[in-house]
Amino acid sequence: MVSSTTLFTLPSPPSSSSSSSFNNSPLFPKPITFTPSKSNAINAICTKPKLGSNVADKLNNLASEFTSLSQPIDRVKRLLHYASFLPPFLDADRVPANRVGGCTTQVWVVAEMDERRRMRFRADSDSEISKGFCWCLVWMLDGAQPEEVLMVDREDLADINVGLGMSLKAHSRTNTWHNVLFTMQTAAKNLL
Repeated sequence: MVSSTTLFTLPSPPSSSSSSSFNNSPLFPKPITFTPSKSNAINAICTKPKLGSNVADKLNNLASEFTSLSQPIDRVKRLLHYASFLPPFLDADRVPANRVGGCTTQVWVVAEMDERRRMRFRADSDSEISKGFCWCLVWMLDGAQPEEVLMVDREDLADINVGLGMSLKAHSRTNTWHNVLFTMQTAAKNLL
């Protein structure tokens, strides 16, 4: 029998701030407990030489967490939980230029490069599940170098399967992952 173990920590929700600038303070970790899976695909993600270790570690942590949740509804509930971590998004940023194309729901992404040449992302959606996706991608890629953002493959997100089977909703959710990632990567490429 496999026991539950705290394998990693995810940041706690940021304090609400009406400031339009990005919060440069470090995120404070909050332990998340789950039962690890025995998937070898997770180890393959973590050891990919092309990803920066920080991005690879975060991707591995997300993949481990979502693969450990055997029921699709549990994965959806986890996304809904993460949706609450997404910082408030300015109404002024909800403009067509920041809108992510190809998503069923409305999703917005703002990308900037800070003075240390690190990518800074903010995102929001009118769907709580999409907000959860956005939080995962922002948590994973915010603070990464643009080259690291560009090295993440769509397939890297395969173990973070949140669909409810082979339904149209599951396909739409997969598209949200890919479209938000593509938007972040396009912004990183344009800022290089």
